Amino acid sequence: MRQIELAEEADHYFSKDQLNDQQALALYRDLRFELEWPNPGNNFQYRLRSKGWVGHIPVDGTVVVVRPKAPVASIFSMLEVAYKLKSFSLLEGETAVESLEEIYERVASILAKRVNDRFRKGLYRGYIEKNDDLEYVRGRIDIRGNIRNALLTAPRLRCRYEELTADLEENAILLWAIYLASRIGLRRDEVKQQVRQAYRNLVGAVALEPKIASDCIGRFYHRLNDDYKPMHGLCRFLIEQTGPGTNIGNYDFLPFSLDMPKLFEEFVAEWLNENLSEKLRVDPQYHIQLNANADLSFRIDLVLRDRISGQALAVIDVKYKLDDKPSESDIQQVVAYAVELGVSRGHLIYPFRLSYPVQAKIGNVKVSTIGIDLSCPFTENWKLLEQTIAPA
Repeated sequence: MRQIELAEEADHYFSKDQLNDQQALALYRDLRFELEWPNPGNNFQYRLRSKGWVGHIPVDGTVVVVRPKAPVASIFSMLEVAYKLKSFSLLEGETAVESLEEIYERVASILAKRVNDRFRKGLYRGYIEKNDDLEYVRGRIDIRGNIRNALLTAPRLRCRYEELTADLEENAILLWAIYLASRIGLRRDEVKQQVRQAYRNLVGAVALEPKIASDCIGRFYHRLNDDYKPMHGLCRFLIEQTGPGTNIGNYDFLPFSLDMPKLFEEFVAEWLNENLSEKLRVDPQYHIQLNANADLSFRIDLVLRDRISGQALAVIDVKYKLDDKPSESDIQQVVAYAVELGVSRGHLIYPFRLSYPVQAKIGNVKVSTIGIDLSCPFTENWKLLEQTIAPA
């Protein structure tokens, strides 16, 4: 397959010989890219830019490889926080991680090792109810089913019974994620072996069926399957980031991509909730329906609240863009959020160190900008976040 390489947050130009009309139209329609058609302003070339996505992205027979600007080790650290994977110490001994491919390989390796360890101890099993025709009585006799069998001259007994099995959704999530990991295009032989072994351990006892990222969230865990919680966190990452469901086509490897704006927003939310004082919490993705004669609403990235009373204290808008300073539209947006929610403070958080942090007051709303330098350890950024966000 043809491959195009881009850098994140950068314009790239292609002549009509390098990009045909069909490919250009596919990229234009893909919401992950911004494409400008040839015109006098761009010297009659196609201008192509990624909208925050990095990784390997297939588009109409072409794989677009978007390289991140942020250090890969920092992306790895954000994944640990955003996906609640810190118990795995993903970065321990992995200072040489230099590419997105290595991130996926590392996550796949950790998941496969955990699955293999759990298989040696015994997969989590549970009882499921079955209804079947048997040659002997098992469980309860299904009266209606047996009447139907008698009318059809079927000699078997219809019984309802419970069977202890490992073919549960908890294990099905693991199998689907391991299957996706095997299609990513692993490089290290030892990781390939680990993933193959995990697949063989699961596929004999669990049916392979597609899963989505939301299947990994909000599950009930107890003492018998508590170790599945971090494994499902790894599964969520692999399922969410490795391309669309079962539409894997004829690729030799499964394409993968990271939505950097979403990852950065989730990282900030989890980081704040873990580090804020016990009196504060952050609510992500807060929706407000506007009082209008049309169906209009605001989606606020983060709302800072008092943990006890639930009172809103400030709004936080997370902006994954590498401009030198905040735009007027950014400030207008966070002020509108603050006014609608009835708070007097609004914060803008960016993924780079700001040369000139902005402090402004618009009406009754105080706006401040905060830059998180992704090239530095995140602990160095916490003092600035704490001083700016936490109310006095």
